[in-house]
Amino acid sequence: MDGLLLERLLPAYPESLRLDIGVQRSLLTGSVDEARYCADVIVGQEDPPEGAVVKASQPVRLVPAEGGLLPHLTVLGNIVHGHTVTHRVTRRAAEGVCRMTASSCGLEDVLDRYPHELTPGRRRLAGVARALRAVPAVIVLEDAAGLPTWGSLLRFDKTNPELFSAAFLLITTDADRTTGFGA
Repeated sequence: MDGLLLERLLPAYPESLRLDIGVQRSLLTGSVDEARYCADVIVGQEDPPEGAVVKASQPVRLVPAEGGLLPHLTVLGNIVHGHTVTHRVTRRAAEGVCRMTASSCGLEDVLDRYPHELTPGRRRLAGVARALRAVPAVIVLEDAAGLPTWGSLLRFDKTNPELFSAAFLLITTDADRTTGFGA
């Protein structure tokens, strides 16, 4: 397995869901509480229910609906922080690769800004850039009404190959918010 395997996560969900690296899928839940629970189980913050299987080939990262950025760090600082914690390298060594990731997410013009200075969409993209630097098998995207949809923000095409280095799982309660995002 190269990605994520979910089996019998909750009774109302598909019996089995397999996500290979480079694939984008969405999971529709019945409530915000179910969405949060699923995200927590998949990233390992909650124990799966009895009989459920959650397997990932590498770490799994969560991007909260608002981006999950540290408010006292700039965009570049947030991305570098995610990289240095995972890779145990100096800030200077991390900055170059983190600038490339930021550029691939369309953030090169806001690297010196703080999260409160960004639009909600840019905060979400910065959260994805930070998660990508951890080199995860899967990035779980939380969703929330009133924010830009993930499908409108992320461009999975040949111009952005870094987005294909992980599987992306969007967890939402609204089927309309899955438009433009994987199968």
